[in-house]
Amino acid sequence: MAEKDLFTPRMPEVDIRPEIGTIFSRARAAAAQPHAGEDGIERRQVIIITPGRLLVAKCSPLVEDIPVEQLALLRELVPPKPRINIAVLAYTYLDALKVDIRRAIPFFDFLLGFAALGHTVWVFEGHTSALAAGCREADLLLVDSGLLPALEAHNPDWRVGALQVMRGDTVKLIARP
Repeated sequence: MAEKDLFTPRMPEVDIRPEIGTIFSRARAAAAQPHAGEDGIERRQVIIITPGRLLVAKCSPLVEDIPVEQLALLRELVPPKPRINIAVLAYTYLDALKVDIRRAIPFFDFLLGFAALGHTVWVFEGHTSALAAGCREADLLLVDSGLLPALEAHNPDWRVGALQVMRGDTVKLIARP
């Protein structure tokens, strides 16, 4: 696959798993609990559920390591209190994530920042087979604008399906640069 194509958001083929609810429960639990980073300091993680249904964990920075201006923006976008669950529909093709996670998910640093503020953040592609399990317990759903055409082509009623299972009712589109 050409590099340009590697980073073009699309609905990937996914592994259809009967235990999809359990996979997302594990992802939410991992994202909700602090884990020791490479430096041994506990921090939150953003959990990415790949199309193959692997869980990929990325540690957030410490709040004190986030530049003041960026921290103010993060707090404005999603205030630190109350702590909420944030589901994210984005391009999670594993090969793209391995090459450059920030090209695959251009707003990934914001997700890490939300986790640093104490929010529970998990990311998946929004496939019909995983939409209900992936949006369950979410207070906020963020959607990558680059993935939106593929999401709507794959499942025109994705928003209705997501809102039916979410705890909250807020869906925000995140524009790609």
